[in-house]
Amino acid sequence: MGVYRSVVRPLLFALPPEAAHRLAHGLLGLPLPWERIGRVPDDPRLRVTLCGIELRNPIGLAAGFDKSCRRLDALGRLGFGYVVGGTVTRHPRAGNPKPRVARSPRQASMVNAMGLPNPGADAVARTLATGARTAPRFVSIADQDVPDALATHALLEPHADAIELNASCPNVSWGRDRDNEAHLDRLLRELGARRTKPLLVKLPPFRTRVEREVVTALARIARDAGADGLTCSNTRPVRDPRLATGAGGLSGRALFADTPRIVEEIRRATERALPVNACGGIATAADALACIEAGATTVQVFTAMVYRGPRVVAEIASGLADTLRLRRTEMGALVGPA
Repeated sequence: MGVYRSVVRPLLFALPPEAAHRLAHGLLGLPLPWERIGRVPDDPRLRVTLCGIELRNPIGLAAGFDKSCRRLDALGRLGFGYVVGGTVTRHPRAGNPKPRVARSPRQASMVNAMGLPNPGADAVARTLATGARTAPRFVSIADQDVPDALATHALLEPHADAIELNASCPNVSWGRDRDNEAHLDRLLRELGARRTKPLLVKLPPFRTRVEREVVTALARIARDAGADGLTCSNTRPVRDPRLATGAGGLSGRALFADTPRIVEEIRRATERALPVNACGGIATAADALACIEAGATTVQVFTAMVYRGPRVVAEIASGLADTLRLRRTEMGALVGPA
């Protein structure tokens, strides 16, 4: 089972979710041998290119785990192919009232109504300017107003390898109750005139036909307005009386059944013009492989770190490498000697 799942996780789960996360965040600030803790194989077969960025493996850390971008160096040393910090807004935000995170252990899932708490773009830019870059780092941004979004982007892009525009957070108005299509088009075109590095768009999930039409329309707008890639998908809005707001975004295992399908449908809707990062309930090598076979270039994990611990990156990477090794062997047996 491993030390994390048998010892560390029970101790963390004895704390409220946000307190446990603060403790984990504090531990990541210690000068520990994170590379040895992660033990992710450096296998050339796992290397991929995303939007022109070379990655040592296709496993990324999703936005939300390190909202302040203060621990991206340690997280990179755990072995992620890339890490996404944030989500960051132009001005500091305290977020929604507490309680705003609830665990669902039977589903290996969580519901959060954080409301994008973060120290603001100025503070994050200062952090990134002095932090070690141990893996390619992306920064998630999510301002509702175009001038704020442009300012946030200008502050953070110099310190990142790419920017991920969060156009789908269920806990704030941007991504929920405005004309998203027109807003996304305007924002991407404004950013397109200024940006120098890849820009990705994080889309909402969909289950119904109407939701599918809305999200695929956003994906095509992102493609036509010059985005370099897509992340599919954000958390799914749900009601939850355990939260002060009464509702939040569902993440974790409960989402995975939809993730490969969403990847495949978004790839088809955009005529495979943009790379897709799969996000939503991915926790094993089999999950990652299903998403890659559906058309994803990379996968992103977050809730799996909470339930499976830091070794989850190595477990996924090793499983993918073993699959690739087996397939190459099988292909060689089919082809035979030259």
